[in-house]
Amino acid sequence: MKVVVKLTGKLFDLGNVDILKSYCRIIRDRFLRGYRFAIVCGGGSTARHYIGMARKLGVSEGWSDLLGINISRVNALLMNAALGDIAYSYIPKNVDEVLTAWSSGKVVTLGGLQPGQSTNAVAMVIAELVGADLVVNATDVDGVYDKDPKKYSDARLLPKITINELKNLISSRSEAGTYELFDQLAISIAERSKIKIYFVNGFKPENIEKVLDGVNVGTEVIYT
Repeated sequence: MKVVVKLTGKLFDLGNVDILKSYCRIIRDRFLRGYRFAIVCGGGSTARHYIGMARKLGVSEGWSDLLGINISRVNALLMNAALGDIAYSYIPKNVDEVLTAWSSGKVVTLGGLQPGQSTNAVAMVIAELVGADLVVNATDVDGVYDKDPKKYSDARLLPKITINELKNLISSRSEAGTYELFDQLAISIAERSKIKIYFVNGFKPENIEKVLDGVNVGTEVIYT
């Protein structure tokens, strides 16, 4: 099975070392059983910190995006180092390098690729290019809700959601560092490729194992 895992950058904040260790254990175990992985890492609070500073300095959105991309690549490098010998040794910076890395047969870790493109979109681009069977989007919430669960206590978790419903829920904002669960580019790639997608709580690494074992957890995106 070919799997793309999108890890929220919040997992790379201090205090989450044991969670990242669990991811490494799971990925190594599955890799040795024949699974293929590409792991796309978000920039998290560190990226937002630098983007915030850049804006105060009058830096453009394009340069702000570049800052976020480079931080996400540092997160990918950390994950790469933790995975050790099963990981491709170089962090790809463009699509051609991703495909070269993928052809090695090893686990590929990466961050952002270009300004204006979220790491959620990167995950979908890579999934389509390598013919992934599954994308697991490990977020900081339990899945997709009918409204923002961080703002509304009565927000309802949706076990399944159609791609059109997801499109209506996502934010249309595209400033650096403001991407939500998904964005318009990620949606458009999902629509045309119809790759199976699950949104799960990334702070519970066991959710990845459950999805890989065919257990419904979080939110599944369905195509009609």
